[in-house]
Amino acid sequence: MTITSILPPLFLTFILTVLFSFVIGLELHSYRRTNEEDLGFGTTRTLTLSGIAGFVFSILDPSGMLYIAGFLALSAFLLVHYRSRQEKNPSLIPPMMAILTYAMGPIALREPLWFIMVYVVVILLILGESHGIRKFSDAVTATEVVTLAKFLIMAGIILPFLPERPIGEAIPVTYTQLWLAVVMVSGVSYLSYLARTYFFPHRGILLTGTLGGLYSSTVATIVLARKDRDQSDPLTSTAIILASTMMYIRMAILVLALGPGTVSLPLLLPYGGLFLLSLGAAWGTHTFSRFLKPPAEAIPPAVKATHPLEVRTAVLFAGAFVFFAAITHLILGRFGANGLPLLSIAVGFTDITPFILSLLAGNFHVAKGALEGAIILASGSNNLVNGLYALSLARNRNVLPAFLWLATAFLLSLLYALLLR
Repeated sequence: MTITSILPPLFLTFILTVLFSFVIGLELHSYRRTNEEDLGFGTTRTLTLSGIAGFVFSILDPSGMLYIAGFLALSAFLLVHYRSRQEKNPSLIPPMMAILTYAMGPIALREPLWFIMVYVVVILLILGESHGIRKFSDAVTATEVVTLAKFLIMAGIILPFLPERPIGEAIPVTYTQLWLAVVMVSGVSYLSYLARTYFFPHRGILLTGTLGGLYSSTVATIVLARKDRDQSDPLTSTAIILASTMMYIRMAILVLALGPGTVSLPLLLPYGGLFLLSLGAAWGTHTFSRFLKPPAEAIPPAVKATHPLEVRTAVLFAGAFVFFAAITHLILGRFGANGLPLLSIAVGFTDITPFILSLLAGNFHVAKGALEGAIILASGSNNLVNGLYALSLARNRNVLPAFLWLATAFLLSLLYALLLR
């Protein structure tokens, strides 16, 4: 027997309304004290009574007319009060909190419990993190809002209107699958960009490799290797391995979101195994680097933060997606599954993401094991290429452990692909 079966539902809803209104009042009171403002309108009792009024008006008149009348009366009072105190305290936070608390009653009566809890939590976070929000708002430029608008257009406007039909006979992917891949890759890259730019602006070399790997392990490797050539750092190998380690996380997210379950779920085992082994290799190189003499001044490599949502980037990725879908269709048509491993290795010298996603989206008549092996082999080939980039650009022994591990990861991927054949 629970408390919900003993007490009337209306009573429990009323108690929740009073409790949550009181909590919001407490937080507003704390917010105004912290900002050294006079209390004025919006004390804890005032907000609690506002929540009770909204609850009672909703019960007395189910049509909502009484509630609307109360809302208009409250709005008129808030307007008069705000105008009388505008010069002394121009903040709109207290009036807004009064209106939001007034809406607590109808929400508690009509919506499920989880919604009202989320509603209250969001209000409390906005009030409690006012300084952090203000600092973040000052740091965000106008171009960031435009970039977010681009992503919303890509995901919420363009994607729903694309037809669910193949692009052509030689390109066995649909328009929806093509653009969904663009949206997913752009979304992962955008989150990595935000983390690098706003949450970890003063990142060290290890964090640079980790976050850079979520965006592009190849780009991160090139930046780290070039920096190590100019200023040697024993941690470069660890950072390069971490970049390729995070590549497995990024690809696992993409194949789960975009691939059929029969192919994407079995890929979690090799991806997870290679991720753990790479993490162990990163830990081993980091431990080994402690025995080496650190550089005089370890300056984090400056990775130029670029927006991954530019129209040109989306068009290039879409073109690569279509190209690899077409070339895979051609190779399979002429050579069958025997040509897929060589194509996977060759793709490692380019961006593997479009190739892997085209394999997942295309209706290729290939055994499931051959597809899994090709995807893992392409990831391993990309690791080998990253290792070669590191050696050729850094030109010192600091990156040798990274190259050895990335070459080993390629051999493990090749062995896995051979076992699936």
